[in-house]
Amino acid sequence: MLKKIHIILSLLLFAASVSAQDPAMTVAERNAMQGFNDTIDRTAEDFVTVSLVVCDPEDVLYSALGHAALHLQCPAFNLDYIYSYESESVQDKVWTFLRGDLKMGMFAIPTDQFLGFYRETGRGVKEYAINLSPEQEQQLWRVMDKMAEEGLSLPYDYYSRGCAKSVVHVIHRAIGRNAIHYAPWSKKYTDHTMRELATSFATNVPWIEFISYFLVGVEGDKICPCEKKLIVPTDLVEVWQQATFDNGKQVLENEPSVLLEAKSSNEGTWCTPLLVSMLLLLLSFAPWKAVDYALLALYTAIGAVMTHLILFSTLPCTDWNWLIIPFNILPAIFWHWRKYWALPYAAVLLIWCLVMSGEFFWGHVLVDWPHIILALSFIIVLVKRYLYS
Repeated sequence: MLKKIHIILSLLLFAASVSAQDPAMTVAERNAMQGFNDTIDRTAEDFVTVSLVVCDPEDVLYSALGHAALHLQCPAFNLDYIYSYESESVQDKVWTFLRGDLKMGMFAIPTDQFLGFYRETGRGVKEYAINLSPEQEQQLWRVMDKMAEEGLSLPYDYYSRGCAKSVVHVIHRAIGRNAIHYAPWSKKYTDHTMRELATSFATNVPWIEFISYFLVGVEGDKICPCEKKLIVPTDLVEVWQQATFDNGKQVLENEPSVLLEAKSSNEGTWCTPLLVSMLLLLLSFAPWKAVDYALLALYTAIGAVMTHLILFSTLPCTDWNWLIIPFNILPAIFWHWRKYWALPYAAVLLIWCLVMSGEFFWGHVLVDWPHIILALSFIIVLVKRYLYS
């Protein structure tokens, strides 16, 4: 299918050179010069149309921020595709994902097929027209088509190839790095990190927010240009509606077209990470040895995942994570000799909790409260086992 699209577009999307011809020529005459025996105006504003597609979020890790893609149409030749970065199934290949070996790539998906998936899941889909020139639209289609031909050839990278950032990247690639002129950035982008922007959006799915702190280390807290912080599709819409192209046109139209109405709503869950961590903190005060060892097993299991992500995985953003200090496998390995290190380590963890719980130390949120409370419960376990050993 992609090869067919590529061949068709190679023949049809040749208007950049045609537009330079004598404007007094008729459409048929211009087409004849290019070898086309028809009267289709390939320089018309509506020969190709481009829209930004924004899909509602879902309560799974890879869809917690929603999804962004590009909708390209050529009505004259009945071409209608959504170009979207897609990956292998995270749910089916969890260990492959944690190793950093999951693959992703750009796909040209027939629009009906794309919408069919979101219709089944009840998620809403909207699109906003992008005000590109006919030449830019056709150049974008060539770029997207070339990327789609490569298939699943890229490492899964939610940091630099997230859907919203990828849309920005392909627009730059097609029409030039400096073709978009942004309005002054609001404090939302200048004063906050990518982690804060993502987690503030995902507060309605708390377990996803909890897991994201494991998967994104200090990379998510680094200072970077505001444009690189456009990781949430709705933020991209907000910013692009205030941005302009070189021709002075607004990048995105204000009013969207609704492709699918949302039919499901996320009502949240009462079993939140904060509630679970508070219950474990209370449980850590229990005098039973079995409880302490059960909690030790839990912390060790979390620590094993953290250790793997930092030391062995090639997954992006996992080179260092502050959570490795309270969550690692060393306490379990050296548990027999805890009388020598339990109290010093508990003191280190207490300092860690105090530093991480105060934004005034760093100016940004580095660790969420559920993880801090879990670390506090481990401190209690360490002190108890030291006293009882």
